[in-house]
Amino acid sequence: MEQLDIALVCVGLTVILVGLLSAAMKKSLLQEPMIAVFVGIAVGPFGLGWLDIGRWGEETAVLEQAARLTLAIGLMGVALRIDKKSGQNLWRPVTVLLTLAMLGMWLISAALVAWCLAVPFWLALLIAAVVTPTDPVVASSIVSGPFAIKHLPLRVRDAISLESGANDGLAYIFVMLPMLMLQHPVSEAWERWLVHSLVIGVVSAAIIGIVIGYAAAKAIAYAEQRGLVEQQSLLGYTVAFSLVTLGAAELMGADALLSVFLSGFVFNLATDRQDKQNEENIQEAVAKLFTLPMFVIFGIALPIGAWLDLGWPLLIAAIYILLLRRPPVLLIFYPLLRRPLKGMDIAYIGWFGPIGVAAIYYASLARSQLHDPLVWYAASAIIFASIMLHGMTAAPFTRGYARHRFRRGDLLP
Repeated sequence: MEQLDIALVCVGLTVILVGLLSAAMKKSLLQEPMIAVFVGIAVGPFGLGWLDIGRWGEETAVLEQAARLTLAIGLMGVALRIDKKSGQNLWRPVTVLLTLAMLGMWLISAALVAWCLAVPFWLALLIAAVVTPTDPVVASSIVSGPFAIKHLPLRVRDAISLESGANDGLAYIFVMLPMLMLQHPVSEAWERWLVHSLVIGVVSAAIIGIVIGYAAAKAIAYAEQRGLVEQQSLLGYTVAFSLVTLGAAELMGADALLSVFLSGFVFNLATDRQDKQNEENIQEAVAKLFTLPMFVIFGIALPIGAWLDLGWPLLIAAIYILLLRRPPVLLIFYPLLRRPLKGMDIAYIGWFGPIGVAAIYYASLARSQLHDPLVWYAASAIIFASIMLHGMTAAPFTRGYARHRFRRGDLLP
């Protein structure tokens, strides 16, 4: 019980601190996830020693389930924030980001992991798959709020949101292939991947998400038309049906993250919400109540001792992946990403592909299945490096993008 009380105090104070300084943080080198991670390190085993996840239960299970719940709330917030017209306007560049670019990022990351850490082929592919998806939770701290709205056009904010929301779920098929190859004979692994991961995992996830999202939209419209809803806020409703989608998809063996994002996106398209800005602000506030504690937990669980044992190769791998995983790939596919995106849009999106809660979830899942701690050691180091580097560069790069944009006379959304 003492651990719970200390955790409540630490998490509560972190949320209060971030809430009081949120506007200033958006403009500074310190972003919200960074503060939460620092708090976790300070109170964890390598700091003051107040909190230890090992005393809460099995560490991998705690991380996996906490990340899964955080992603469900975060993905719903991202889906509800996207402008309805963005899906139509951005379908081509987002499709490229979710297919060719994602495949390229996976392979480049795998090559860098294999080279720096000298690990086997399939293990390198697994670690790379874990860190491939752009994280919607960390990305939200960059593309949401008054500072982002002032400096970034809607097309850039929604392109990052659409990609980060969808590729969390699609990363499932990239993670499962090497994981199955490490567990089963090749022929059996391919069969399991095609049937369970691709067909049952992704296809059924899409169906579940679309059906639940559409049904939820029609249900709230029916209730509002007949005066059955006491208040207009959809906050409790959206949080509840994101949890329903998460649980239903897991029970069906589907990719729950993809289901949650699609259900929120379809709900967004199928509803005509009033006072949308107020709904988004409330949704963002609730998301912080889930996401900031997750980063505190991540800070507590960081295997700093294992990082020191792995030494320079791990540091080099993290730096190379952040620098080479994404920008060169988007440069290669630059002609396919244009219209409506512009050159500076692609450059900005090419840098801001942060790694975060989705990678924590997949790394914990892989660790629980394979019982190989190296996946967690490597992935956690890359996640930590991404939170720090992308966090410190968020405000300066955003201001630089805005200055270039206005010099060019780009006033379009």
